Amino acid sequence: MLQHSSDIHFRIGEKGLTRILYRIHGELGEAGHLETAEGETLASTIILSMCDQAEPSFHSNRPQSARLRKEFLRQVGLFGARYEHYPTEFGLLAVMRLIPDDGHNPPSLTELGLLPEQIALLEQMLMTPEGIMLISGPTGSGKSTTLRTLCRMYMELTNGTRHLLTFEDPVEGGIPGAVQCGITADRSNPEEVSQAWASALTSGMRLDPDAILVGEQRDRNSAMASVIAALTGHIVLSTVHTPDAIRILDRLIETFDVSGSLVIDPQVMMGLMSQRLVQTLCPHCKLDYAERIRAESLPALSALQKNLLAEHTDTQRIAFRHPDGCPHCWKGVNGRRAVAEIIRPDAMFMDMYQRHGKLQTRSYWVHYMQGITRRAHLQHYLNAGAVDPLNAHFICPLDEDKRLLLPREAVHV
Repeated sequence: MLQHSSDIHFRIGEKGLTRILYRIHGELGEAGHLETAEGETLASTIILSMCDQAEPSFHSNRPQSARLRKEFLRQVGLFGARYEHYPTEFGLLAVMRLIPDDGHNPPSLTELGLLPEQIALLEQMLMTPEGIMLISGPTGSGKSTTLRTLCRMYMELTNGTRHLLTFEDPVEGGIPGAVQCGITADRSNPEEVSQAWASALTSGMRLDPDAILVGEQRDRNSAMASVIAALTGHIVLSTVHTPDAIRILDRLIETFDVSGSLVIDPQVMMGLMSQRLVQTLCPHCKLDYAERIRAESLPALSALQKNLLAEHTDTQRIAFRHPDGCPHCWKGVNGRRAVAEIIRPDAMFMDMYQRHGKLQTRSYWVHYMQGITRRAHLQHYLNAGAVDPLNAHFICPLDEDKRLLLPREAVHV
């Protein structure tokens, strides 16, 4: 179970026990339990004895962060593991984020689930001389993995003749040919963290980089440092938290207070990407539509669900998750793949955003730039019977494009 887990949760003191849960393919499941005292001992042992970046004392009454030492990671095939705890009403919630060791070999963009048209756009971005590319998505949506894959692609496109420098907190996997640097700061002190990132990027500019990976755009300091790097002839790859690709521009301007004239410059902002992960079905036990309707072990489809499927899918091609799974999978699921939106802004796109805002710009991107929305990306999986549409609806609503896109004739070109 551990090898498929992205996170382990310890709910210390809940219902008089320490409940242990694993997150597998995006879902939390019960793995076992300990006595409350055993959970408290485990948490304190992790902080005091198993970490190389942690406070010298264990405090259950306030938040703490830590990073496990390499010697413990190698024993279970991990590249890294982050520890975080926070006091709760029942006691203490501790979570460990697990980073698997892929041997400095991140998956290809095709393996991540991207379409050929999307991969071609990313290749065009990486072949430009300078600019910022930002990837957005919720926590656990695979942004860091995609960043590593893009870095490998950049090094391959340049035949390893470029200097790629990374700043990460923590380093989340090896990148062949890159010089990777971890950021060290007291994570309980936001001001210190912000200053550490700004100082690292300022110093990095003096280390003769051609391209820079910045693990995350956290505040105005890191955002402005990235803009300056792009303005001085560098490629910058980074992540940011927004619900979709176009809102990256909103966040830079409204939250990070970056000048709008810089944000809407397509030479500076060369790429916008947003992604989420959907579960892929086990091909050995998935159910077709007729089997799903007949399945007595599953709740009957509601009228709303039937209408959604009838209006937004081809019921002859879709498939559904088997509730029990089979020996080939985990509860009917065999992995996760990305549904993504990838935008290479041009002058018209940025002018549309400046004059008419997000709604018009998104519709312009789809109707005039042949943009592929995440809903359109999802349709490829649905047509192949690779993703359960009802499960995917919670990640990417089946009616999302109907709700968010204007008709072509309503776009003010």
